[in-house]
Amino acid sequence: MSLIKKSIKIIKEEGLIKFFIRCFNSLKLRIIKILIFLNKPKIINQLRTFSSDNPDEVFDFSCNFYHGFIKPIQIKEEFVELLKIFYRLHPKYVLEIGTANGGTLFCFCKLANSDATVISIDLPSFLGGYPEWKISFYQSFTKKDQKLFFLKKDSHKINTLEEVKKILDGNKLDFLFIDGDHSYEGVKKDFEMYSPLVKKGGIIAFHDIALQPEFTKCYVHDFWKEIKNKTVETRESIGKKNDFGINYGIGIIFIK
Repeated sequence: MSLIKKSIKIIKEEGLIKFFIRCFNSLKLRIIKILIFLNKPKIINQLRTFSSDNPDEVFDFSCNFYHGFIKPIQIKEEFVELLKIFYRLHPKYVLEIGTANGGTLFCFCKLANSDATVISIDLPSFLGGYPEWKISFYQSFTKKDQKLFFLKKDSHKINTLEEVKKILDGNKLDFLFIDGDHSYEGVKKDFEMYSPLVKKGGIIAFHDIALQPEFTKCYVHDFWKEIKNKTVETRESIGKKNDFGINYGIGIIFIK
């Protein structure tokens, strides 16, 4: 479809005002991307040198940094509560399923042990994951002696699980964050595949456990409701609704 035909279609379906809003947002994103590339060394240095052991400060930095470049898709009161638990855990082996903007990964790197091994799984860009050009920025999240691994793969594939095990080299995870596929089957599979890698005393956290509108196609709530009744110790953090009137919610399992 040509650009003109596409524009006419949007105007007919959504109206002229929404069309101009779309154009403005698209132009804004292009300008921000150009500015990011022009200031790449400075941005990478700022990401690398930022240091704080205060979860509030780390989260605020990730939200406000460079026009929301790495802004986490999180509600502050929920995620900061998780980060406080994460920091007290002093995690050395961390796995995140769902990299997205990189904001949660940034927080985990800054608050994990200085020699932590951090693994982040996300789909390849052509399947909906982040673009390759962002990796060099994400690599600057780490502290000096941390190791950061990016797996641009489907977390549900056996070879992805095997690669995670290879990276861990016999060690167990202190922390697992599941925020990838939000279908019931998807979140269940991530849990079943990767929860055995978490050690006793470690934690597993799920994002989006709150009941959400049908149009979101998010069914983490259904799996969370099922699994929490089979678990000894859990905690829920469900904050205020976001600007779109949707709750996210974080559920935590403490492995005994």
